[in-house]
Amino acid sequence: MSTAESIYELVKTLPEEEASLVLEFVEFVRQRAQSKIKRQATAKAGEFQTISINTKDFKFNRDEANER
Repeated sequence: MSTAESIYELVKTLPEEEASLVLEFVEFVRQRAQSKIKRQATAKAGEFQTISINTKDFKFNRDEANER
Protein backbone atom coordinates (compact mmCIF):
# COMPACT_ATOMS: atom_id res chain seq x y z
CA MET A 1 0.00 0.00 0.00
CA SER A 2 1.37 3.43 -0.93
CA THR A 3 1.83 6.24 1.55
CA ALA A 4 -1.12 8.16 0.06
CA GLU A 5 -3.34 5.10 0.39
CA SER A 6 -2.27 4.59 4.01
CA ILE A 7 -3.03 8.22 4.82
CA TYR A 8 -6.40 7.94 3.10
CA GLU A 9 -7.35 4.85 5.11
CA LEU A 10 -6.41 6.55 8.37
CA VAL A 11 -8.16 9.82 7.54
CA LYS A 12 -11.37 7.95 6.71
CA THR A 13 -11.56 6.87 10.35
CA LEU A 14 -11.28 10.43 11.71
CA PRO A 15 -14.13 12.78 12.50
CA GLU A 16 -14.66 15.48 9.88
CA GLU A 17 -13.04 18.22 11.96
CA GLU A 18 -9.80 16.27 12.41
CA ALA A 19 -9.82 15.17 8.77
CA SER A 20 -9.99 18.83 7.72
CA LEU A 21 -6.91 19.52 9.88
CA VAL A 22 -5.06 16.77 8.01
CA LEU A 23 -6.13 18.37 4.72
CA GLU A 24 -4.84 21.77 5.86
CA PHE A 25 -1.51 20.21 6.83
CA VAL A 26 -1.17 18.43 3.47
CA GLU A 27 -1.90 21.69 1.64
CA PHE A 28 0.75 23.42 3.77
CA VAL A 29 3.34 20.75 2.96
CA ARG A 30 2.52 20.94 -0.76
CA GLN A 31 2.79 24.74 -0.75
CA ARG A 32 6.13 24.56 1.07
CA ALA A 33 7.47 22.06 -1.47
CA GLN A 34 6.33 24.23 -4.39
CA SER A 35 7.98 27.29 -2.84
CA LYS A 36 11.22 25.35 -2.45
CA ILE A 37 11.14 24.30 -6.11
CA LYS A 38 10.55 27.91 -7.20
CA ARG A 39 13.44 29.15 -5.04
CA GLN A 40 15.77 26.52 -6.52
CA ALA A 41 14.71 27.41 -10.07
CA THR A 42 15.28 31.11 -9.39
CA ALA A 43 18.71 30.42 -7.91
CA LYS A 44 19.72 28.30 -10.90
CA ALA A 45 18.45 30.91 -13.35
CA GLY A 46 20.75 33.43 -11.70
CA GLU A 47 23.77 31.24 -12.51
CA PHE A 48 23.45 31.93 -16.23
CA GLN A 49 25.20 34.87 -17.81
CA THR A 50 23.69 36.98 -20.55
CA ILE A 51 25.53 36.66 -23.83
CA SER A 52 25.10 38.47 -27.10
CA ILE A 53 25.86 36.90 -30.46
CA ASN A 54 25.80 38.93 -33.65
CA THR A 55 24.07 36.80 -36.30
CA LYS A 56 23.24 39.66 -38.65
CA ASP A 57 25.41 38.44 -41.56
CA PHE A 58 25.02 34.72 -40.84
CA LYS A 59 23.47 32.63 -43.60
CA PHE A 60 22.16 29.21 -42.71
CA ASN A 61 22.78 26.42 -45.23
CA ARG A 62 20.59 23.41 -44.39
CA ASP A 63 22.54 21.01 -46.66
CA GLU A 64 25.84 22.00 -45.08
CA ALA A 65 24.39 21.59 -41.61
CA ASN A 66 23.01 18.13 -42.43
CA GLU A 67 26.40 16.99 -43.72
CA ARG A 68 27.91 17.52 -40.29
